[in-house]
Amino acid sequence: MSDKEKLAQWMIRSGYATGHGDSIEDLLQELDWQIAENWNRALIAGITNEREVIAQSLDKQADLAVDEIDRQWAQEMAAAVRARGQA
Repeated sequence: MSDKEKLAQWMIRSGYATGHGDSIEDLLQELDWQIAENWNRALIAGITNEREVIAQSLDKQADLAVDEIDRQWAQEMAAAVRARGQA
């Protein structure tokens, strides 16, 4: 079995597509792209989740506020945090 075939089999077993890799270099470029794409997705998901946790904390703060100014501030901050995710 050639090194190219070994690499292609490893990629497939590991859940990566081999694309149209005609050489080891092609396969490695495809693998590099997929790894970078996976990292980007994970990073964006982490940021999105963290942002929502912060907004939910502000929602709770608004619910517990004893005066209207504090309640309004917390609601506005929660909305701003969520809006930041839409930009």
